[in-house]
Amino acid sequence: MKKTALYYSNIFLEHIVPNGHPENNNRIKFIIKNIIKSNFKNLKFKNAKPANHNILKLGHTERYINWLSQLKPAKEIIKIDQDTFMSPKTLESAKIGVGCLVDAIDNVLEKKYRNAFCLLRPPGHHAEREKAMGFCFFSTIGIGAKYLKKIKQLYKIAIVDFDVHHGNGTQDVLWNDPDCLFISIHQDKIFPFTGSKNETGIKNNILNIPVNAGSNSTEFRSIVDNIIIPRLIKFEPEFLLISAGFDGHQDDQISQTQWAESDFIYITKKLKSFANQFCGDRIVSCLEGGYHLEKLSTCCVSHIKTLME
Repeated sequence: MKKTALYYSNIFLEHIVPNGHPENNNRIKFIIKNIIKSNFKNLKFKNAKPANHNILKLGHTERYINWLSQLKPAKEIIKIDQDTFMSPKTLESAKIGVGCLVDAIDNVLEKKYRNAFCLLRPPGHHAEREKAMGFCFFSTIGIGAKYLKKIKQLYKIAIVDFDVHHGNGTQDVLWNDPDCLFISIHQDKIFPFTGSKNETGIKNNILNIPVNAGSNSTEFRSIVDNIIIPRLIKFEPEFLLISAGFDGHQDDQISQTQWAESDFIYITKKLKSFANQFCGDRIVSCLEGGYHLEKLSTCCVSHIKTLME
């Protein structure tokens, strides 16, 4: 039986943010502790090299990458915007995060692993082609989709983002690419205040599903069954990428949606079943948000467990 790969590096703990910031390294510490406690037999820990300049250029402009590289904080924490901060190890951490995703894609394509989960930070789905924002520096999943298309020469790639915030960065990177389908389910009218239904991409390749505050399990599962899966089936992708954010959990302090751990298991099962039938079982998932430490770690471990089943 093929194992699930878990991509992780200790460098992710060294991206430092100011005290009280929700996207801090305790998030990863809690998840790792919970994974070790779960004693998974079919999980293979993996690390990867930092993504090189050419890989980063798949999602970002030369100007932006150079600008980030020149910031180089020596000891201090630099403020990029109101909630995005850079410390001495941040850039390396973000590059290794992208490297993990690319390596995971290679290994799943080569059938070395059944699927993969990238446990990384900083997250990526708010980083636009020329803008770091929302705790994010590189559009990890956006770059992954472009890598699959341009370097691996697959025809069609689908991304499902169930983080409670709209994946504006992924959308920005993939807007003009009809071969990449981006589906985002997110709470309406919260950061980054994008992701309305009428944002549909160059050839209807963007599907935004904004939900109201208080959205519950029934609505979430109905959207999965009646909107997300049918759209994926119609699109016929060869590879599925997941932006797995767990900040839509009912106990998460950053959102108002009422989703439960069982809902994240539900969508993971449905996406797995889709991938099994339609895209050769090829899934790579990437951690995005989730800020209630206990709930984040249990939801994340349930997601990994479901990928392993």
